[in-house]
Amino acid sequence: MKKLLCLLLSLILLLSMVACGGEEAKETAKPTTEATTTTTEPAFVRPTGKEALQGKKIIFIGNSYTFWGQTVLFKDQDVLTQAERSYDHGYFYQLCKKNGIEVAVTNWTFGGHDLTAMFGQPCNKGDEKCQDEYHEYYLQDNYFDYVCIQPYREKEFTGDIVTHLEYIMDFFRKANPNVHFLLLVPQMAPERGYDWYKQIGKLHEKAGVTICNWGGMLHDISEGDTQVPGATLTYDRSSFVNSKDDHHENLLAGYITTLMVYCAITGESAVGQPYDFVNDSSLDPKFDLLAFKEKNYPDNGVTNFVEAFASEADMQGFQQLVDQYLQEYNK
Repeated sequence: MKKLLCLLLSLILLLSMVACGGEEAKETAKPTTEATTTTTEPAFVRPTGKEALQGKKIIFIGNSYTFWGQTVLFKDQDVLTQAERSYDHGYFYQLCKKNGIEVAVTNWTFGGHDLTAMFGQPCNKGDEKCQDEYHEYYLQDNYFDYVCIQPYREKEFTGDIVTHLEYIMDFFRKANPNVHFLLLVPQMAPERGYDWYKQIGKLHEKAGVTICNWGGMLHDISEGDTQVPGATLTYDRSSFVNSKDDHHENLLAGYITTLMVYCAITGESAVGQPYDFVNDSSLDPKFDLLAFKEKNYPDNGVTNFVEAFASEADMQGFQQLVDQYLQEYNK
């Protein structure tokens, strides 16, 4: 009888323990009314330093004011396809290579072309080589990490310059929402007082476009408004513009263009960057300072750009100004 009573008490105790455990389970299973947090994609963080360009794709859009200085190499107007204009090995590629960077450069520069002749409508240059061609249709792969835009006269660019460039920017953003844009300013823009040049601050403020005002820098030096720090030479317009046609840049201006774009993307200082490749014809026959001078400064035209490259102090002064102008126009 005692054994039966003990067994009955043990059973009751076990059942009560199970019941209590079940209540606790119910309590822990109750849905919470606290707000839940949702995970979102991390914001895109643009790399800096050499990683900003390593393995990246960049396109230069413009005309002879980019290719005359060899930032990219000359391509004739009837060279239309993207394949023919990819993997350019001009100064920009060479500077990257000197820094241990492999970058894919596309050369979308067409002589005599405004931006409006390349995007948004058929080519209106009246040149039989590409008249009525839709240049943008040949850009079948429009994914790029960096897009360098070099306007020219752009008579249509009256009013808000941001609005005028939206078509081009949207064209590339469709493929890569994180693409970064740079505006390259040729020397003729400040010299001739183009309306769009007066508005470049809007592009940086409103659209986050990086301004590479290499033309403004050289124009200021030519006018005597800016001095080259530590220079051993005196500089004027002939130091940067050839005398054969009196408006296209020479190889010193081309190097400064190249350097400003490189530093704008990487954030590295221009001071100490290499420039020996500009006169290395083994890389390309056009990389020849004396040959360029002989061809583009006829009748013994006066210029000192060759001597500038030979002066370490002067080149360091130009590099200091590149840093200064990047900072000034991208505050």
